Amino acid sequence: MFRPAGFYSDSDEDSEFGYDFGYSKSESVKQIDNKIPPTANTNNDDALYQATVDGNLDEVQLILEADKYLLNGCLRHGWPLLLLACNEAQYAIVEFLLEEKRIDVNQNWGLKTALMAACESTRNSEDVLKLVSLLLEFGAVINCTDSYGMTPLMFAITNGHTEVVKLMIDQASLEATDNEGLTALFHAVNSNQPEVVKLLLKSGASTDIINRRGFTPKQEAEFKGYQEVAQLFPADQDFYTIPNKYLSYNHYRDLCYGETENDMPGYHQEIGLLLFGSYSEQHLGVFAKEGFDLMQYLTLTDSELKDLGFQLPFERKKILFGLLKFHRQTWSKRSMKKFDKDCVLDSYDLFEMLGNHLKHLTVMQASLVYVAQMKSLSGGNAELGSLLTKCQMKLEPMRQAVALLEKEIEKIHRLSTRPVLHIDADTPRNQKKWKGWSTTRVIFIIVISGALTSLVRFLRK
Repeated sequence: MFRPAGFYSDSDEDSEFGYDFGYSKSESVKQIDNKIPPTANTNNDDALYQATVDGNLDEVQLILEADKYLLNGCLRHGWPLLLLACNEAQYAIVEFLLEEKRIDVNQNWGLKTALMAACESTRNSEDVLKLVSLLLEFGAVINCTDSYGMTPLMFAITNGHTEVVKLMIDQASLEATDNEGLTALFHAVNSNQPEVVKLLLKSGASTDIINRRGFTPKQEAEFKGYQEVAQLFPADQDFYTIPNKYLSYNHYRDLCYGETENDMPGYHQEIGLLLFGSYSEQHLGVFAKEGFDLMQYLTLTDSELKDLGFQLPFERKKILFGLLKFHRQTWSKRSMKKFDKDCVLDSYDLFEMLGNHLKHLTVMQASLVYVAQMKSLSGGNAELGSLLTKCQMKLEPMRQAVALLEKEIEKIHRLSTRPVLHIDADTPRNQKKWKGWSTTRVIFIIVISGALTSLVRFLRK
């Protein structure tokens, strides 16, 4: 019915990062606007690479004066100059590039930033710490991910830069996960670093997030035999089990009814999909504990997320941006479930179609409520009031039509031994027991009357 928020692109165009099958490294890189000119001096490229590795600032300056392209272009060895200097922890060269040449500190290659390259460095940790401090002073973004979902904090942990971890830990998202579902705490466990694990636990890192293998950080430590690390976790911790209704549809009633037959379905199963599209699937348990249904999730506000315990603006903005992208999707009637004219419908078919229509109405109603929350009603009360009055005038005839339909169905049920909602395609239209009521019209009247009633009540508050 709808795609995960912020996960898939509406565009049929190729990604800007693309695939580089059959191309050399220098030809596949698209992050840098300029392409290596055919007349570029490859000797300068090699010389610049070697001068950067050696930390020879004077030589770097001379080469850049002779070949200005190399300042922002991607070197034949794979990285732009800034990222190479950061990975080699060459403080003087990085400072020269940022201060004198005004290179963007958040320049990236394949989603890898200068800060990531520095945290991934295998150089002395003291040099790395000094360089990371410089990058942060120039505004390097901490909470960003590369194509594998790795953050600068994760790189610092896996490469053993403990002091760098201490420097960034208060500003970094501890709940961020990579493509394997691993948080920073998982990386500390897998690297067998008790000191870093202590830091993360003290800073409030979640211990009940499960990775793609179904392990918690403590279970991961026990599985790998890191007993010293495993003992740092709280003993006998109660882990919350997410109810099945948030994981899958278990019964056809999940599509048509809520807790009772008079309640709208909660569509709890869709929340996990939407969180996955916002790269926040690890938070499903938070919404499950509070009993959120789809309508509540789709109309979330920043203050409500704070009340739920999302204290970091970064985590709240991911979810809110996903909701914004979701509500901006254009609705199309082509997504409604339909049947061919010559098909035979039984009660299950109609329930399935009703469930699909109800879900669409829930989403559309949520989008209307979302817009009402985002927009101030002070300037449009008169226009909105007239529209609401028209809606209320149309609701009463709908209710009367539904009441008549219910009586007709009860009458047919008393006289017929066949399923009441059975419609045979071979029966002429004038002999069908619906007497002019098309399936789509019946379902539409039932569901739209309830949706409009709920919407009017909300907007009248």
